[in-house]
Amino acid sequence: MKKISPLVLIMVFSMVSVAVGEVSTRVCLADGNTPFDGRDIMVGTKLTVIVDSNVAEYWSGSLAIEEEYWDYGVLSARDYNESTCEYEGSHFPAAGKEATVWDWQEMGIDGFDLYTGSTGIDTGDWFIIEYNATGIGDCNVGFYDHDVSMYDPIYYLAFSHVRTRDFNNDTKVDFVDFAVLASYWQETNCGDANDCERTDIDIDGKVDVNDLMLFTDYWLAKTE
Repeated sequence: MKKISPLVLIMVFSMVSVAVGEVSTRVCLADGNTPFDGRDIMVGTKLTVIVDSNVAEYWSGSLAIEEEYWDYGVLSARDYNESTCEYEGSHFPAAGKEATVWDWQEMGIDGFDLYTGSTGIDTGDWFIIEYNATGIGDCNVGFYDHDVSMYDPIYYLAFSHVRTRDFNNDTKVDFVDFAVLASYWQETNCGDANDCERTDIDIDGKVDVNDLMLFTDYWLAKTE
């Protein structure tokens, strides 16, 4: 599969409504409201993918990740009901009565199928699926419209992941993380990527001004 260029990524986020017509996606931060700006995200960052529509008609589709990206990002849905085997928290009222979200995995791909109900469908937000950056690198999430194709995505949402600056894993980059970096300042024995509490961000074996600059790029950034 071809790697998606930055230009394509910009087009996906700025022109998605033109690309897919009636049913589209938008990517937000973990709160589900703040638009995602498309920048590189730290490992551990959670985003939300929202499927919405400007027509009140039955629809089905999928969000899925192919195997070559499984080490970099994962999808998840909300509020699993064991009795129905369905994720009740991942669809909104506008998706209609009996709207459903199902997880599935086949050889080389896994994700979620999304189905509106047969009645009570309205325009607006239909589904919400969570995305978590789990590894350094690039990850593509395929968006499928079953009316177009069951097997080929109509486009990909492309994400690029970098090393975390949240050294104490409290979901935000702040003075606590700066204190961790400062405690290893000028350390020259960071031989492994996880040494020095991961403060050697550029992995060159030492904690210096280059790491400080990379750290400040994400000042006050949140992963959730």
